Amino acid sequence: MNVDPKRHGHDGSTGIYARAKIGSSWGAHDIAMLDRDSLHEWLRSRGGENPWAENVVLMLLGHEPIEKQEGVHDGLVRWRE
Repeated sequence: MNVDPKRHGHDGSTGIYARAKIGSSWGAHDIAMLDRDSLHEWLRSRGGENPWAENVVLMLLGHEPIEKQEGVHDGLVRWRE
């Protein structure tokens, strides 16, 4: 997994840490610092898939939602307007 260089030192933190690489150095980094693909990988790392929950976490941490998932209410979180 990789830290997004633009998020390194990110103000927000979750208090949840994952082993990830920044440049060539590995360390424990808050999941708020992970790049989108690494965060998505981490969310699925303990088994199972829940596209709705994955989208919520991705969007709460400032990432774009995942692509549409077939059979799961089109896989996107819808917000009331």
